[in-house]
Amino acid sequence: MSIVFALLGAFSQALTSVLQRLANVAGADEKRSGWKTFLFLIRQPLWLLGMACMGGTFVFTALALYFGELATVQPILVTELIFTLALRALWLRDPIATRTWGAAGMLCAGLIGFLVVADPQEGHGRPTPTAWAVALSSRGLVVVALVVLSRWGSPARRAALLGAAAALVWAIDAAFVKAATVVLAHDGWSGLFLHWPVYAVVVSGVLGTTLLEAAFAAGPLAASQSALLIVDPLASIAIGVELFGEQLRRSPAAIVLQALCLGAMFAGVVLLSRWAPPEMEARAKRSPRPVGAGGAAGDVTPGPA
Repeated sequence: MSIVFALLGAFSQALTSVLQRLANVAGADEKRSGWKTFLFLIRQPLWLLGMACMGGTFVFTALALYFGELATVQPILVTELIFTLALRALWLRDPIATRTWGAAGMLCAGLIGFLVVADPQEGHGRPTPTAWAVALSSRGLVVVALVVLSRWGSPARRAALLGAAAALVWAIDAAFVKAATVVLAHDGWSGLFLHWPVYAVVVSGVLGTTLLEAAFAAGPLAASQSALLIVDPLASIAIGVELFGEQLRRSPAAIVLQALCLGAMFAGVVLLSRWAPPEMEARAKRSPRPVGAGGAAGDVTPGPA
C-alpha cells in the first residue's frame, strides 16, 4: 500500500507541475502585477485543477507514510520526474530524446534495485523527545550553513546549495507527517490537533517551500532540482533509521549494492534534469501554436514530500 500511494503522490505532483505551468504560460504574454497574476490564475481551470492535484499529493504521500517507511516512500517520490516526462510525451506531444528515456530507465533501475536490496522494514515509530531534539538541531545547523554558503558563488552553486537546504527541510517535514500519522492512528482525528506534529508539518512546509522558491530563483533548474532530489531521499533514509528505528539490510554486500543502486538512481536524476525538453516559456515564445496543441510542455518542478 505504501508503494501504491507513493506512486500516486508522485503522479499527482507531476500533474501539478504540468497543469500549473500550462496555466502560467497561457497568460505569459500579458504583463500583470503580482496580485493581478493571482487573480488571473484563480480563474484558470488548469491552475485550479493543479491546486487540487497538489492537495492530492499531500494526501497520497501522508497515506504512503501511514502504511510504510520513510526509507521506502521518499525515494519513490523521485519518480515524479518520470511521470512528468511521460505526461509531456503522451499528453503534450513533446519530443523526448532517446537518451532522456535512457536516464529515466536508469533512475527506475536504481530505485527498484535499492528497494529490493535494502528491503526497508518498519521500526518502533515512536521517537523520544531527545531523539527529536538531536535530529532537528543537527539538521537545522546544516540547513543554516547551506543557506549562508549560498550567498556566494555562481548561480548554479547557489541554486544547488539552496536546493539541498530545501531537501533537508522536506525530509524533516516528511518525518513530521509520519509522526502525525502515528498520532492519528492512536488518537483519531479528535486527538490529531491536540499534538504538535500536525503544526510542525505546517511550519516545515512553509519553510521548505520558501527555500525551494529561492533555489529556483537563484540559478539553473537542473542544479536546484538535482540537489533536491538527491539529498531528500538520503536525508529521509537517515531520519527513518535514526528516529523511527526503520531497518535496512546491513550486511557488507547489501550496503555496497544499496550504494550502487542509489548512485544509479541519482545519476538518472541528474541526467533527466539536464536532458529534459526545453521549458515551456522558451518554447512558447518560439511557437505560435496554442497551449495544449502539442507545442508546449511543463518543466519538471519537484514538490514537497
